[in-house]
Amino acid sequence: MADIVAQAKSWVLRYGSHPTILLVNGTRENRYIYLPDFPNEQKITFMFGVGKRKAELGNVGSLNKLFLIMEAWQGKNITIRPSQDPNRIEVLVISCLDLATQEQSVTCLEYIRDAKGILREIKVVTLPDGQTVAKAESPLLPAFVAGYTHR
Repeated sequence: MADIVAQAKSWVLRYGSHPTILLVNGTRENRYIYLPDFPNEQKITFMFGVGKRKAELGNVGSLNKLFLIMEAWQGKNITIRPSQDPNRIEVLVISCLDLATQEQSVTCLEYIRDAKGILREIKVVTLPDGQTVAKAESPLLPAFVAGYTHR
């Protein structure tokens, strides 16, 4: 996870934002899949389809780890949508599924922009318990795996 976080930070500091991508780490090779049309709805179906299409190419081998990297809003008020929260922060979310352990984890990087909207800093979000990586449960990466292994 640390290498992926470092790569993502470098990209964001260079370009000011990060595209939504899926990094597929396999036994034969690694692949970045750009997901510019990542949907707001039907995400599970979308990820299943991406997994199925990737398996049809047959160039990754068995899956080791998956990383989904995407920008998002993180709200401070749980009663409203993050995009509507005036105190929201802009983050880069990096989630990981380790196929060997079936464990999912997530980390967030906060974008710090100046008054003109220019990115000046990116910092790891520290959780209330002091951790920077948390266990997670999301259906998105397992949906990719289901599509990838679907016969």
